[in-house]
Amino acid sequence: MNPGVSIVADDTRSWGLETPGPGLLLHVPATGRWARRPAVHLEAARDYRIRLRGAGQTLLWARIDSYWDRAVLLRGTAPAPHVIPSLSAPEVRAVEAAPGTEAWWEAWAWRVARALVEAPLPVLHSGSWCLRPVRAIAAEKAERHPVSPMEWGFGQPPMPPHSVAALERYLFAWAEDWWDARTEHTPGVVLGLRALSSPEDGRVKSWRKRARDGTLPPVLLLYVDILAKWLVLDGHDRLHAALLEGVEPPLLGLWPFIDRPRPWNAVREDGALFSAEFQLRAGATPETVDRVNRMLLLNFTPNPRGTVSRAWPLPGGRETWSEEVSARRRRGRLPLLDDNAWDWLT
Repeated sequence: MNPGVSIVADDTRSWGLETPGPGLLLHVPATGRWARRPAVHLEAARDYRIRLRGAGQTLLWARIDSYWDRAVLLRGTAPAPHVIPSLSAPEVRAVEAAPGTEAWWEAWAWRVARALVEAPLPVLHSGSWCLRPVRAIAAEKAERHPVSPMEWGFGQPPMPPHSVAALERYLFAWAEDWWDARTEHTPGVVLGLRALSSPEDGRVKSWRKRARDGTLPPVLLLYVDILAKWLVLDGHDRLHAALLEGVEPPLLGLWPFIDRPRPWNAVREDGALFSAEFQLRAGATPETVDRVNRMLLLNFTPNPRGTVSRAWPLPGGRETWSEEVSARRRRGRLPLLDDNAWDWLT
């Protein structure tokens, strides 16, 4: 019999996130079903061409500029797969702890962890994962520019989620200029994998009652570090209900991580202190203080854990990519991309 997934309490001292409750670590073996590509996974081709697949269909194409200045994203036409079964009313009532307490978060984290392990359409693959409550921050507190792989090395903490309300505006294609201060697609933005249901939808109405009385189950997000985005894996209707009621949706974040053994280095620590002093001297705004604190934690934490999203080779490489993107363009409904963006994307 193949070994199973180990689920233990998260002993990480700090992920640099606002975490309202305890989390779990899932250690997935490299045998059996876990050694294969999961149903939801990333694929990559040359020049930062990224494809998100779900149950054999393409959910998203994304190309990132090699200088990390911009990106173009394009949605597929396939519906987002249900990675874990829909919640029933008895399952929601089974969590008896007071909403928002540590016991409540712990109960939901264990339920979601088991559902991920047992899911017929797996998201998990071999390696280590963290499942932890996260709290959205204000968009103006987000980092203004993603950190490129050349700068971050290998593995850094996930960026805090933000701009949950932006999910009400569902785009089929868009371009991101990461030097434009007006863009909403800054690191940590939350991205839905399908359009939100109508406010008149029965499940949305049902979840709105839960949102009003504070018993709404958490929404499951997956952090993808190469895109610096949180993807809604489960709970689009719950998230929509919270937005309609004007309440903060409870969020459970999921991300793969690695342990990075790191010896003490005086040059690194002195450089971090110099950088902190330089940034604070220019003006200690709340956003600057948050950024400096994250930077100091990253540089002074021994053996830090960082998130790295795994991607598999895209079958057919760039040729397949170009054919698929061109075919998607012919389907229309994509007025937000001009010819230059299309030419660069393909």
